[in-house]
Amino acid sequence: MTEQSGSKPMAAIRSTEDIEIELATRPALRLWKGREKSETRHSILGLPGFSKIVRGIEQAIKEDDPYADFHYHKIEAGIEDLTFDLNRELKDIESFIHENVPRTMRVPDAGSERPEVIPIRFASQLGFKIVYQLLKVDQIVLKVLQANHIGLLPNKEKFETIARVEKRVRSVLQMVFLYRHTGVTRDDIASNNQKAQNAKALMGELSASYADGSQRSENAPPLPLKRLQTLGKIMDAVKSKPKGKTLISAGQVLDKEALGAELDRVFAEAEDEALVAEAKKLVAG
Repeated sequence: MTEQSGSKPMAAIRSTEDIEIELATRPALRLWKGREKSETRHSILGLPGFSKIVRGIEQAIKEDDPYADFHYHKIEAGIEDLTFDLNRELKDIESFIHENVPRTMRVPDAGSERPEVIPIRFASQLGFKIVYQLLKVDQIVLKVLQANHIGLLPNKEKFETIARVEKRVRSVLQMVFLYRHTGVTRDDIASNNQKAQNAKALMGELSASYADGSQRSENAPPLPLKRLQTLGKIMDAVKSKPKGKTLISAGQVLDKEALGAELDRVFAEAEDEALVAEAKKLVAG
């Protein structure tokens, strides 16, 4: 079905209501809220603050900042490691309770009479990935409190377990502070201008694979259209090489299939039909 002439474009898809989560434990709620800075205490980042910073990183990716791409990927990997650790923590405490409660004893699930209902109002994939882990922390703490309540887990181990889990989550939240917005782009890095040098001084050297855009998270925002043009030119150069040869750029062997996949990702987001058609011509063959 074709769009009628003069009709308005369809609006963006949005949720009609807030997504909500329920938290039953204070440790999980502390992780969500974080802490405001005061005269006697430093601030602690919570999930809304984390997601706000991640949104800034995502915007920088759309503006072709390779450091933003790199740190987005690192944060995502940190969340994956956190997921593994929390899955193990939950499995361990559940197994501990199951193995130590006699079969003739019924222990109901623990919960809160008045859980905290929290609306989720941010739009960040990494933010939601952290939310899933926060809910897992809530389950772990409930199981730990239950095991302590029925005399299976000593107070010392209870506090140590809860502190360990909180610290593990905070270590991932803090990863966003390793990125600093400088406004640098891949073109700046290629020319090694003052902006690129300032970025390197703040965040260190960047590997060639992130600098040229050939390595990045599959869940990262699409690259800007100007980068699509650059990738198209690279693909054109690849095509012009004799069969069996590879193109070397900035010390990196470029993989034709990887670049083609990246172009496909950008095509899906592009609005400039003429540019997309031209880019597709460059990589067709």
